[in-house]
Amino acid sequence: MKNRKLITALVLGLFIFTGCASKKETAGSSSLLSRTWTLVAAGDVDAGTSGAFIEFGNRPGEVRGKAGCNGFGGNYALNGKSLKLEGLMGTKMACPALNVENAFMRALESTETYKVEGDRLLLYKGDQLLATFKGSSAGN
Repeated sequence: MKNRKLITALVLGLFIFTGCASKKETAGSSSLLSRTWTLVAAGDVDAGTSGAFIEFGNRPGEVRGKAGCNGFGGNYALNGKSLKLEGLMGTKMACPALNVENAFMRALESTETYKVEGDRLLLYKGDQLLATFKGSSAGN
């Protein structure tokens, strides 16, 4: 009888712990996933009116966007505040002034962590700020 109660308590504890952990992850990443992020700057390159943006997660782990002239897509992985963008592929149209696009793609490929501060998304490699975005509701 004691073993049965102990096993029941352990199983119940695991369910509670697992539920809390997944809610924490969802709550931490929901602000990242629920917006379209328009590029403001990639490093010291001002995005101006390039129209560059990124969106996370029509499907889990999927990322897509526009780097200015060319579209791109790939995968991402989140672990707390750690963010890894992988397998990024895009179109290769000839475009004028590729400085924003090149800086943006370099920033995405180098990203290690992120912060969401209000309506801003900040991407980092170590302490180095790689890119700054302004968020809006997805689909707007």
